[in-house]
Amino acid sequence: MQKQSSISGLLDHDLEAQALSLQKSAKNKEAIKLYKKLLQIDDNEQWQQQIAFCYVQRAKAFAEKGMLQEALVLWESHTEYTQPPFIAYDQYIIWLILVNNQPSIQAGLEQLTAQQLDKQYPVLATALGYLLLTKHPEFEQMLPHESLFLTHFKIAQTAIQAYQDGNNDKLQAALKQIPYRSAYRDLRTLLSAIVAMADSPVQAQILLTKIPAVSAYAPAAKLLLACARDGAELVEDLVEFNHQQRSFVGDIIGLNKKQLDFVQHYSREHEHLSDKVQFNLAIQYLDLLDTDTVQQFCQALLASYHAGKKDYYKHFGEPDEFEEYRVKALRCEQDNNLYDADYYWRECISILDANAAENGLQIALILQRMAAREPEGDKRTELLIDSVAYEPDNRNTYLQIMHYFSQQQETAKEHKLWLSKTLEQFPQDVDVLTQAVKAATRNKTFKKASQYAAKILSIDPLNTFAKQTLFASYLAHAQRLMREKNYRLVAKEISEAEQLKSGKAYSKQLELMHALLYFASEDKQQGIQKISTALADLHTDPVNRMFHASMQALLNGLPVATILRELPQAKEYLLSTQEMSDLIQQFELYAIDSDNLGYLYKALDKIKAPLKKSLSDQNYPEELLLNLCKVLDSFEHFELLRHCARVAQLQCKKPIWMYYRVYADKNGKAEDCSYWEIQRLENANKQAREAKDYPSSILIDKFLDSYYEAHPEQNMGFLEGLFGGAGDEDGQGDPLEELFGHLPDRVMIDLNSKAEALLKKTTPENLIQGLAQQVDGDQSLLMAMMANPDIFSALMLLKAADELLIDIDTNIDDVIGVFGITENKSAFPFPF
Repeated sequence: MQKQSSISGLLDHDLEAQALSLQKSAKNKEAIKLYKKLLQIDDNEQWQQQIAFCYVQRAKAFAEKGMLQEALVLWESHTEYTQPPFIAYDQYIIWLILVNNQPSIQAGLEQLTAQQLDKQYPVLATALGYLLLTKHPEFEQMLPHESLFLTHFKIAQTAIQAYQDGNNDKLQAALKQIPYRSAYRDLRTLLSAIVAMADSPVQAQILLTKIPAVSAYAPAAKLLLACARDGAELVEDLVEFNHQQRSFVGDIIGLNKKQLDFVQHYSREHEHLSDKVQFNLAIQYLDLLDTDTVQQFCQALLASYHAGKKDYYKHFGEPDEFEEYRVKALRCEQDNNLYDADYYWRECISILDANAAENGLQIALILQRMAAREPEGDKRTELLIDSVAYEPDNRNTYLQIMHYFSQQQETAKEHKLWLSKTLEQFPQDVDVLTQAVKAATRNKTFKKASQYAAKILSIDPLNTFAKQTLFASYLAHAQRLMREKNYRLVAKEISEAEQLKSGKAYSKQLELMHALLYFASEDKQQGIQKISTALADLHTDPVNRMFHASMQALLNGLPVATILRELPQAKEYLLSTQEMSDLIQQFELYAIDSDNLGYLYKALDKIKAPLKKSLSDQNYPEELLLNLCKVLDSFEHFELLRHCARVAQLQCKKPIWMYYRVYADKNGKAEDCSYWEIQRLENANKQAREAKDYPSSILIDKFLDSYYEAHPEQNMGFLEGLFGGAGDEDGQGDPLEELFGHLPDRVMIDLNSKAEALLKKTTPENLIQGLAQQVDGDQSLLMAMMANPDIFSALMLLKAADELLIDIDTNIDDVIGVFGITENKSAFPFPF
């Protein structure tokens, strides 16, 4: 008996767990069924509460779908399992009101307490307050008379009556008696806005926007907001209203019948505003609008709505020659016929140029429009330059011209010229001065960069870019002076940098500079302690500290070994993800100035061991490894780049890692790549394109292009590379042509595909060993393959033919004969 009871208890527990799981997954219908089964076993109070909760959740779900009758039935079912106060009772009453169930509404309202109405159900209270004032004043008798809600209702009635009587003093007095948390607070805001509309329409709009969108008073607020608007904003608001609401707003703001007709017409058509509809609306209601505005609007539409030409001529007369060309140009642009569009725009310019003094702006706008349709390049820039003559104060045009010339080294002279012109035209413009700072920094004219940065700060004292530029300038100058042992002036430069007050991070750098100066000019031992403290404040790990200390020692002409001796050892340290990210930021900072690269290499030597160990032992995010590769590539540290690429390739399988692996192995020299490396890159490029990884594909393409420029004979693929470059134009003297030239193209394509597949499955080294075994380990053949890649290619094709069971009438003896391979090892100049 005890055993049976135990089993029953386990089953109950299992059912309860299932029910609770369904309830948490919002599967309330299924949960209710399980709870009913449980309640048949035991009248458990907790299960009753759970089933009641599930019924209410189902009721809310049906109400959200607009199925209010079903929601009411489900809510009422929950009352069988619980006692008052019921869950979501306020929502239940709102549902009753919405379905207009009068008997149930009365019963529901009479059960409300003052506590519920005044504090617990604010949404219901606001809705009831609105209904008492509008549709259902009878609700007052059903509500608790001791509630603050009804007290505030009387005040609200007084306020409305005072407004209707025009008694502003009585109105204001009544509104002040309505508290912020009252159910009538939105009515207070609404009436205050109405009173303010006459004298302060802006203040009225601000008040109206404070009424929440879910408030019962929100529709009235929306109508009043529309009354405060005009033009396009008014029309867009009216479109959202029904006919009665539009008429109401029209009466308030004084729209005439013609204007109301336009609004009604526009409201019907606004979702289908084709060019034809817009054109006809503009013509039909021409007398409501400015004639010149309508004419310009219709002229623009003629480019796409050709059928409107007749009506246009009827109302505005035939356009002049300029307008004819303009419409034709616009039409050509819509058809993407830029050649003819260019012709018609130039005809427009010729007409306007006759009076360039008055038409300069129009000419400039046409030239800028033509430029905008062109891809970035010489033609686009020439059009922009032409436009400057007609609109010399268009800053954006100058900036576009400068940007184009700044991208290429061969246009440095033009960039300098246009920078000078732009500075002359806009000497106080921060954006222009910023470009000047960047250009001066690129050209290593740091004094000029500092002058421009100082000018920016005189205009915009909080400009971060200018502060950073000046800070870097002061620091660089201080480092130069430190190398010259001019310590007094070093202290002056540090003081100048401190005046910038650039922030905590920069203050820490200056503390390090102070410590370095103390080390150089006063006491070595105390200086080292100060340096160690400053570095600890800058970095949490010994690797970043060691690198930073090395770079600063080198830049300031101080002994690196002496300074590093007192720092914590970093050889076995593993960098965290954040610490590695901080190190990458240091690399990026110092790599900006190419003069630092020698120092950068020396500093990296100090942390090479922990950096490599961290890359090998830690599992960094792929994005972090990619950032490291990018920065190492920027200053061509191929040793670390190789290590990073190998580690990343083991963890990640994206095409970019094959690129970095080959790129680093060849020290960035594409011309040194082997055939097999190029094949791997071609395959990686294909994968990148299929994955829509365009940045990787662009990098690989650029590297492959460099290879094919150096080896044009390889640019035709595997087979063409085999037969394309060694012999003369007829292929005479080419051993590969002699061995395989008799085979049909179809067979050669099959062999090529199979050869490439074999290379993907195994390494070239294993293939060499297998092929060598076919000639009884002939060392002369093996050495020949190593010396001449064409022999290896030929043997690969033989291997492919064997795999495909194709008789190609060529064997290994033919290969040995054609290439003249002998057992004379002296023919191969190897040192073994």
